[in-house]
Amino acid sequence: MTIPESSIGDFAVEYFKLFGEKGERADPMDKGGEYRSLLGLPGGTNHPMYAQVEAAGKARGMTLLAGKGDEPDTLGKRLVYVYDSNKFPFYQAEVYHQFHNDFLTPAYGKEYNNLVNAAVEDGRIKITGCPDRV
Repeated sequence: MTIPESSIGDFAVEYFKLFGEKGERADPMDKGGEYRSLLGLPGGTNHPMYAQVEAAGKARGMTLLAGKGDEPDTLGKRLVYVYDSNKFPFYQAEVYHQFHNDFLTPAYGKEYNNLVNAAVEDGRIKITGCPDRV
């Protein structure tokens, strides 16, 4: 996802709301470093808008740390790692992980679920070679 630099602060406010009042992600049954909470910015904590991201996190009681790679899970820690997306680029998960329902909330609906097909067709999502449903 690419966000205009002028909107990063607003995005951060909404992002940290996702952790709820307890500062937890919505999938506490998923555990391990591969589920750690993170945010990527070009330059990481040196990004010009990082102060706005940090303020949004602190307003929700969250701690932000610079990600160095291979960190442990953040579950129960009110912690988000901030990665330099130039050093740690995005890697897409399997197609079946895109636009699926959350397991703890009501289904999002077929219209949402079917967005994956359009995203594969227009190239925003790529077949990874792992078992995928397409």
